[in-house]
Amino acid sequence: MKKFMIAAMTIFLIFSCGVKEEGSAVEKTTETKEVSAPEKETPKKEKVPESEKVTVDGIEVTIENKRIKVGDKLEDAELIAPVNEFNKMKKVRLSDDKGIKLIYTAPSLDTPVCSLQTKMLDEKAKEHADVFFYSITDDLPFAMMRFCSDNGIANLKTLSDFQTHEFSAKNGFLMKEYQLLTRAVIIVDEDNIVRYVDYGKEVTDQLDLGKAIDFLEKKMLKK
Repeated sequence: MKKFMIAAMTIFLIFSCGVKEEGSAVEKTTETKEVSAPEKETPKKEKVPESEKVTVDGIEVTIENKRIKVGDKLEDAELIAPVNEFNKMKKVRLSDDKGIKLIYTAPSLDTPVCSLQTKMLDEKAKEHADVFFYSITDDLPFAMMRFCSDNGIANLKTLSDFQTHEFSAKNGFLMKEYQLLTRAVIIVDEDNIVRYVDYGKEVTDQLDLGKAIDFLEKKMLKK
């Protein structure tokens, strides 16, 4: 009897160990490891050549899209003409005018530099009736109407890109940080091909408009 009980206990122990080891094996096979998601690489900011940097009060700003250059075609876009009532807003396109165009871009007419240079170009537009002169800003159309009325602007067209920023974004004139147009002047031919372009390095400074007018007269109008 004693021998029988010892044999029975031995068999029980062997069976128990086998079940435990089997259970452990099952547990091991169902064990999962946490896999961490791969880290996203931060896109590298494209380095702007020193000659193309634009600043506001000495702090560099980002120009959306590529800067337009000589030989590029100016992208057409809807702009808003001056009005004195919001329900009479009129959308226009630069392509509506056929001919040579001189386009001045700036943040707002209600700043000293923009105001001064727009008045200067209005005088030049009077001398060159065969050329379309524009001042494009992000002003509300009511502010443009008031500015033109107060300053006797009659020869140059003021237009606004405030609604969509389509013009400035497409052509490389939009300051990302301010969502305003940077200061620049371009001249395009009858096919809207850029023949002259000058970006202001410091937006708060005046552009050399004399240089642009000289190019217009000597190279485009052959005077």
